[in-house]
Amino acid sequence: MISKSFIKSSLTYTVIGSLPFASSILLLPFYGNKNLLSTNDFGLLAIFIILSELSRILLSYSAESFLGNAYIHYRDDDKRTKRFLGASFVFMLLYGLAITSIISIVGSWLFELIYPSKPISFYPFGFLSVITGLFNGIFKAYTSHLIFREKPVPYFWSNITHFSLVLITSISGLYLFPQTLIGPIWGRFIGALATFIWSTFFFVRAGKLSWDKEILNHLIRYSTPIYVHNLLYWVISNIDRYIILGLLNQNSVAVFDFAIKITLAIEFLQNGLSAAILPKVFHIWKSRNDSSEGSVEVNRYFHVFILVNVTLIPLYLLLVPELVPVVVNNNDLYDSFNLLPLLFAGMIVRVWYYILVSPALYFQKTSILPKVFAITAAFQIITTYVLISTNQLSGAVFANFTTKILQVALLYRYVSSFYAFNTNKLKTIIFPVLVVTLLILAQYLIQFVSGMVVYSILMSTVVMLACMVYRKEISISRFKEMLTK
Repeated sequence: MISKSFIKSSLTYTVIGSLPFASSILLLPFYGNKNLLSTNDFGLLAIFIILSELSRILLSYSAESFLGNAYIHYRDDDKRTKRFLGASFVFMLLYGLAITSIISIVGSWLFELIYPSKPISFYPFGFLSVITGLFNGIFKAYTSHLIFREKPVPYFWSNITHFSLVLITSISGLYLFPQTLIGPIWGRFIGALATFIWSTFFFVRAGKLSWDKEILNHLIRYSTPIYVHNLLYWVISNIDRYIILGLLNQNSVAVFDFAIKITLAIEFLQNGLSAAILPKVFHIWKSRNDSSEGSVEVNRYFHVFILVNVTLIPLYLLLVPELVPVVVNNNDLYDSFNLLPLLFAGMIVRVWYYILVSPALYFQKTSILPKVFAITAAFQIITTYVLISTNQLSGAVFANFTTKILQVALLYRYVSSFYAFNTNKLKTIIFPVLVVTLLILAQYLIQFVSGMVVYSILMSTVVMLACMVYRKEISISRFKEMLTK
């Protein structure tokens, strides 16, 4: 049985950890208000937001992964812990500033080269997005370390601070400067700046600031494959918006990005829950003398991960078309509803990604990740370009779905060469595949039958099957105990 402490920490990491990124979702009623932001500006905002995410990855060198893994291995050695904390912070800051300086010089030239006939420029919003990415990279490294130290209280307050500032300043800016990107871009910048300062205080106080070659060599060896993987993952997740802008227009970017933002609620759930699960799973592997095989204890956490994600998707899909028009008055964005079933099918496929990547991270087999994602990224770019050219936004959705399948298939091929999953196939494979199949069927049926009817049947079927398949993981008495205590 999953412990109450795990459930409590999971809720903290899942809900609170999603807030800095979930601001994109919670701000949709304001971004989707046609009196505050035009559809074209909504599309341009999407371009700058994903540029900021690219900058976060590019400028942090994925040091957040090293900080979590290093703590697991060195937490009993205070001196070693101070060394890797301080040296990692120094590296992130100096490396990030160096790359930012280069981008500030070539940014305008790149924008003009890629989009010579589009109304988009690097200054000022592109540059502010890059700085925001730098600050968010260091903040993410800090929060990643807190997760592995199992420190939910500072994790809670730092993320709440970031979220609150982004929300308040973005909304205020939208009303003070309507029909411009000033509010959304500066809101994200101010939130990132505040939590960057918060993170800096932690690293200065908890670490020994130095250019420690031994630590930095370890960081680079460990993080480089993950860094390349994360850059390629950004390509897989975001390059479609840039291709849509080039082949179609800002309005099409807005519709597609709005659909993606709707699915982000599930992605945030996956990120937060996996962040809570990974330390537990890592501890189990360590207690078993780094045995590279699955076990009942490990599978229990992954089964809960699948259960929560797969069963919530049909409910979410049912509610979205009914609730979104209540808070978003831009009718142009409603075209995104027809894209959702296949996008959510891709989110279920993504559940396997988290399970497969866990052994690669713990057993330091991260060199396989660039191989997998290089192939996947190339496939994503080619299929997205071809399918958008022939099928417009529907092609972008299909390319998104097939890319996720290829990603998981390649990852399984490499991970299974050193790790034996010993998994329950019904719970881990058959049930998710069945739900994916139902979502693909729903994508076809909504052309002829009311979406409410299709999604209601889908939700009822999935819940019934989940109760049958995961009856051991579902404990009514445990939920009652949680509610009463």
